[in-house]
Amino acid sequence: MFSEIIKDVKYQIRIGGPWVRIILLCAAVFFIVNIIKSYFIFSQQGLNTNEYQTILKYIVLSSSIWHNFIFPWVWITHLFVHEGLFHFIWNMVALYWFGLIVEDFIGRRAALIIFFEGGIVGGIFFLLSCQVIPWYQNQGSHITAYGASAGIMALLFAAAKISPNYNIRLLLIGNVPIKYLALVLLVLDLLFMSQENTGGHIAHIGGALFGYLYIFLLRKGISLDPGKLFVPKLNSPKKSKYQQKKQQTKKAPIVANDNKEERLNQILEKIKREGIEVLTAEEKYFLEEMSKH
Repeated sequence: MFSEIIKDVKYQIRIGGPWVRIILLCAAVFFIVNIIKSYFIFSQQGLNTNEYQTILKYIVLSSSIWHNFIFPWVWITHLFVHEGLFHFIWNMVALYWFGLIVEDFIGRRAALIIFFEGGIVGGIFFLLSCQVIPWYQNQGSHITAYGASAGIMALLFAAAKISPNYNIRLLLIGNVPIKYLALVLLVLDLLFMSQENTGGHIAHIGGALFGYLYIFLLRKGISLDPGKLFVPKLNSPKKSKYQQKKQQTKKAPIVANDNKEERLNQILEKIKREGIEVLTAEEKYFLEEMSKH
């Protein structure tokens, strides 16, 4: 039985794409963290918080700036750490959904960058909140943050910015435009911010703002991809005199209404293969116009 499970895992790692690999990594960390937690509960007749946190601190963000400086990898590793079962399941389902949606629109590389950079920005928002909120200041360096939620919020708001009317099918509800789902989750974070896990909710908001900003800047010709800081503008790109003269003699192709869907599918397939940066100005303009409907 275990050999079959191992074979299935290897198969998914090989062909499942980055989102499946991230989910499997989160599952492995979830299992290990809860095994360690169970050990401290059963071997010592109760959870020894100090010893447990001593182990956990090497992979999670802390409210201490110094801790995050001497253990810089925690800016990434904290994204893979989950303790609660519901938190883990919800995050993995949401990661798979929103990751694939954004990947379909702007390519795999950009979607992954939004997830990881959104998670880091969420961590920065958490750290800043710990420095300015009095209650956190009184707790010293004992506050930690972990989970993929900020990165997932970044993906959700990026998708909502790209295509606000994209429908998400929710159980017992039906089709819901993604912009409303994003709005509801943002409002919930704002409502619960004063009740519990304030730093976590602030991190979610930071991730959401980053996802929205990423697409906003991309349409202005600025990419937050470290390897591609500037890309052609999505709207009204600059043209040389030669290009302007050439455009006057050659009309842009007109896409008939019955061919728009086919044209859109071709562009999305191109984005998925090569990324949004390879699109022509006409293709980007067409994609922008279609996203408004």
